Amino acid sequence: MKRFFNFKNLPIFFQNTKLGTVALLLLVASVMSVVFAVAINWIFGLIWLVVVVIGLVFSGQAFKEVSENAQEYLSGLGYRIARSEQEALIRMPIGIILLNQDQKIDWINPYMQSYLDKRDVLGLELSELDGTLAQEINSYADSSDTNTITWQERQFSLFVQQNLRVIYLMDISEYAAIAKQYEDHQLFSGLVSVDNYEEVTEGMSESETSTLRTFVTRSLSDWAADHQIYIRRLNTVHYVMFGYQSALEEAEADKFSVLKAIREATAQQNLPVTLSIGIAYGTPDINQLAKLAQTNLDLALGRGGDQVVVKAEDSAARFYGGATNPMEKRTRVRARMVSQTISELIEQADNIMIAGHVMPDLDSVGAGLGVWRLAQTKNKPAFLVIDEKQVYSDIKLLLAELRKSPADFVAPGSNINDSIIDETRALKLVRDNTLLVLVDHANTNISGASQLLARLGNRVVVIDHHRLAEQGLKDKPLMSYIEPYASSTSELVVELLQYQDQSNAPITKIEATAMLGGIQIDTKNFTLRTGSRTFDAASYLRANGADSNLIQSFMKEKFTDFKARTHLINLAEIQDGNAIVTGENQNNYSGLITAQAADELLQISGVDASFVITKRQDGRVGISARSTGDRNVQRVMEALGGGGHLSNAATQIADVTTDEVKEQLLDVLAEQKEG
Repeated sequence: MKRFFNFKNLPIFFQNTKLGTVALLLLVASVMSVVFAVAINWIFGLIWLVVVVIGLVFSGQAFKEVSENAQEYLSGLGYRIARSEQEALIRMPIGIILLNQDQKIDWINPYMQSYLDKRDVLGLELSELDGTLAQEINSYADSSDTNTITWQERQFSLFVQQNLRVIYLMDISEYAAIAKQYEDHQLFSGLVSVDNYEEVTEGMSESETSTLRTFVTRSLSDWAADHQIYIRRLNTVHYVMFGYQSALEEAEADKFSVLKAIREATAQQNLPVTLSIGIAYGTPDINQLAKLAQTNLDLALGRGGDQVVVKAEDSAARFYGGATNPMEKRTRVRARMVSQTISELIEQADNIMIAGHVMPDLDSVGAGLGVWRLAQTKNKPAFLVIDEKQVYSDIKLLLAELRKSPADFVAPGSNINDSIIDETRALKLVRDNTLLVLVDHANTNISGASQLLARLGNRVVVIDHHRLAEQGLKDKPLMSYIEPYASSTSELVVELLQYQDQSNAPITKIEATAMLGGIQIDTKNFTLRTGSRTFDAASYLRANGADSNLIQSFMKEKFTDFKARTHLINLAEIQDGNAIVTGENQNNYSGLITAQAADELLQISGVDASFVITKRQDGRVGISARSTGDRNVQRVMEALGGGGHLSNAATQIADVTTDEVKEQLLDVLAEQKEG
């Protein structure tokens, strides 16, 4: 009985629950229909029974055939799947390596074997199989992602299943080649400007001018042809160029040698012509490329020219060149136009806030006082924003001297006594039409009024003589007067003042002294970055009562500061024309002492650049960098997160020691020397 009711002894379709249920319901329905037929008429019931039996026999056979066919199909399908899995492991174009618990090779598929010739690899460790492959696999052993590696001069997609000890390698060389070809044929756009053409050709004959123009055009065209770049002259001093990404990479590898070639060739003829180039890439939109190329060219010019700026829209800029001092090319016509424009902006404002950089020097404060005086000529209230808790001793002495000045007016912002305020008070005085003037800087990160800057947005005017940094202001200012060719910001402000009517608000002796002090500080007593316009500005200030003796009194230092500076100089190490000082990590030095030490090191024979590394009072490590003008210390400091001038730059780095910063500095110097 038990054997009879064994589930396995049932017909095959009854073993399938769903088919068995359908068959059972059909049988029950048939029996009930026969009983119902017999109840009506036994003869009809007998006939109906015969019909039902025949129907059930045919139905049973049909169910059996369906079930058997399904079983046969499923069995065949399972076999084919299993067989295809085995064939895939053997034939698919993916290399597979199985490792045992000892990290030795248990098995590889034939595709993987094809890359190993006929070597017997079973039982070998990966390092014995191929050292390069083993190194690549080990470096991504813990990665859960697919990674690309290079092996046997081909590219592979690598995936490691650490828990199963399985390694998958897929040759993607053809796809990588297609991707590389796509990248290489991305378009770039460039704009070229001849920096000082008007200055160089002034006084030259037409034939000499034509010869110079032809030489520049031919040199550019030859260089572009060598790198498969299309170039076209737009006018006398501007060119446009287009090319593919691969050509741009070649030009960058060449460090844009055309800049040096043209500069040196023309300098030999006493006609020093330099080029500035802005290059954009990274977007298929040709209009956006053109706009970005113009922006990059403006950045190159703002940094002093004689350089190339290469930048995509959302990436960091790369700089080439910029190793020479810029030739002065600003004109008094431009100074007069800028003075008029700033004057109009001041007249339209409710009040004016003037801010320098953090830890302001004499140039920053002197220029700020000049702008404050310019506002007084328009009878507009103006305020000089200074954090008096964060100033050097010379600025403290200057502010004390300023407060001795008699108060000619009572209204706030109209006399210097009440016009020097901190940022907290300045924020309370902001109106809907307040104008912010930034002097001696154009960078949010070093601004002495960062909250004011954020609040006023683009209602900003910038007056600065530093080369533009890549990261400047978040919003485009109403006006920028940035002249890297000027000795100081005070020099620029003095020129602006000379075009204003000062009869009702003449410049005072202390203001003239502060601006002259700013010029003296930034030019190292008229020895660096000094042009004829510098002496003109100094002469104007002297004529208005600037007191050199008072400047000297501001610059007097404490004996302890003198000893600290001398100590730093004694720590100097000189190598390859660089004087490098590394202060003790446990000792703090003021930025002024650090800068003075860097200045004095340039007076040593054989020193072209100086770098003084010290721990600052805020815990960061600072570097003051100086050069004689033959070395571009701005690029060195930019590589370390700072900026400045070609011959005067600095940076501050957090969470490091002075020794660690020294190693970073040496790495950057070595890298730029190789470049």
